[in-house]
Amino acid sequence: MNNKLGSMIISNPKRRGLGYRFRDTSLVLATLSLWGLFGSQTYLTVTSAEFLMEQIYLMEVLKVTAFDFLVVFMVFHTWVIYERLLFRIKMKVETTL
Repeated sequence: MNNKLGSMIISNPKRRGLGYRFRDTSLVLATLSLWGLFGSQTYLTVTSAEFLMEQIYLMEVLKVTAFDFLVVFMVFHTWVIYERLLFRIKMKVETTL
């Protein structure tokens, strides 16, 4: 498997400008704020007494959804670490030759 995108994405000098860093930072902040809003809304809904009495089924759905999100996140995280490791090994092999 050729990992040709690694050097293009990681060491592309055009991506080091202030505009790109501002864009990337704003995208990360927007994503984190949306997840924060989602988490706080879910927490407030789940902790209300009326919700607990009436919506036990929905509580189980939220638990399953949270577990699925965690599993998918861990799979992607493991995959990225594996790809980075393969790329580093390939770079070491190329530099020793």
